[in-house]
Amino acid sequence: MSEESSGGGLKNAIIGLVTIIVTAIAGVIGKQLMGGDEAATAPAPAVAPVINLNVENNNSVKGGSGGGAAAPAPAPKKKDDWAKEEPKW
Repeated sequence: MSEESSGGGLKNAIIGLVTIIVTAIAGVIGKQLMGGDEAATAPAPAVAPVINLNVENNNSVKGGSGGGAAAPAPAPKKKDDWAKEEPKW
């Protein structure tokens, strides 16, 4: 690499400063074009969340036929069951 000092740090600092100034000016112009200062209106106060402390977790089954056992689920079809069935047409 070259050992020459070309003032790259100063150049980058000036470019950064100009970039910040241009961004600030664009922000001010944009704010003026889009409605100006709306800070005069007070924001609505935040509503506190409702917390329900009466939580019941009883794992009881309600309703049904009076305590009898439930009917077992039908057996799942096997891979070859489609070949044994009658056509549905």
